[in-house]
Amino acid sequence: MKNFLVAVVVALILAYGFGDIISEWRGMNIVFGDEILSPIESVLAITAVGVVFVIIGFVIAVSLIGAIVIGLGAAAIALLAMGVSAFWPVLLLVALIYFLRKDNTSGALS
Repeated sequence: MKNFLVAVVVALILAYGFGDIISEWRGMNIVFGDEILSPIESVLAITAVGVVFVIIGFVIAVSLIGAIVIGLGAAAIALLAMGVSAFWPVLLLVALIYFLRKDNTSGALS
């Protein structure tokens, strides 16, 4: 827990420092209403916008991947059903030969 608190304090100090440096060097300020936000508020606002974009991107990626997986699964099941329905006589003959040969060879070995 101590390491976590130290990490949070270091992150806040860095965020404040970088926000202050950017606002002084580049003259970039975020204005909310009639007030210019402080460096820490600017960094927090930009971070919040970034988090929202990441969440939106994650939802879109998951929904697209989910749709693709469902589509591929349905296609695979359809191809399997078509293959079984088209070649069931051949599959039945192969299974019959396999079981007859299996019984024949097991009797010869014992």
